[in-house]
Amino acid sequence: MPDESAPHVPVMESEVADYAPRANGPRVVVDCTIGYGGHAASLTRDFKPGERLIGVDRDEEAIAFCRSRFADAAFEVTLVRRAFSEIEAVLNEANAPEATYILIDCGFSSLQVDRADRGFSFQKEGPLDMRMDRSQPLTAADIIASWDDRELAEAFKNYGDERFSRRIARAIVRRRQESEIATTQELADVVLQAIPAANRREEGIHPATRVFQALRIAVNDELTQLRRGIEGGLERLAPGGRMAVLSYHSLEHRIVKELFRRYCGAGGIVPGPAQLAEPEPGRGRMLTRKGVAPCAAEKNRNPRSRSAQLRVVERTP
Repeated sequence: MPDESAPHVPVMESEVADYAPRANGPRVVVDCTIGYGGHAASLTRDFKPGERLIGVDRDEEAIAFCRSRFADAAFEVTLVRRAFSEIEAVLNEANAPEATYILIDCGFSSLQVDRADRGFSFQKEGPLDMRMDRSQPLTAADIIASWDDRELAEAFKNYGDERFSRRIARAIVRRRQESEIATTQELADVVLQAIPAANRREEGIHPATRVFQALRIAVNDELTQLRRGIEGGLERLAPGGRMAVLSYHSLEHRIVKELFRRYCGAGGIVPGPAQLAEPEPGRGRMLTRKGVAPCAAEKNRNPRSRSAQLRVVERTP
């Protein structure tokens, strides 16, 4: 059995497991964001020899951890360091034509957030990095140092819904002309000073929260990755197979809803978007009319789960 210990608590673990199909034949579970293996361990708890887990992640430390965690598993385990947007190539190379359950968790682990050297959070002083895959060249520091005020403002508005995006972008450009903005705290201070004092603690969140979200999305090209991953994964579901996606903010929620509705077409529980004059024939059905939210106990236990929504679609036979 895989080691149950891990430095991260998975969001909505029981709900994700409850939606896993009970296939008659050998199951193939694809965890597209395996992280430290919490969801994967739950989904494979009753796996038998001949069944298979395929884990994908861009973070080399997560893959290394899972190699150890699942080293003694009685079932087949394939771990791939790769972007989940390449899911079809991953399955081809793993000789897995179809999957019975595909999971995409759009969140990032507590270990990543809490590690100052990863640069995801302004709560701790660290370099402006934010890369999920630290072999890629682009970092948050590169964006802050090189993008002009228009590009920065568009990113903060489009990816963070930041209403003071222009003020913040101009402040960043002015500051970097004086000295480099190299750390998370330095950037957070620039953002704080750029926002009017009366608006600095609106909605009970730190003023830099939206800017950091926008930078992380831009660095990792998260929305493109999500769209391609869902589209590719839906193509590889076995009849009766399911895809589950955990999303955490409105941009992700919108993409998941749009692609799931399109997959279900006119025959799904949720109708196709109004803008689709001729909806595609339905290939699946929605198992969640609305996004499923964590229970109150989980939100209290793990505040980072508060914005999570789980959506599940099933391929019809």
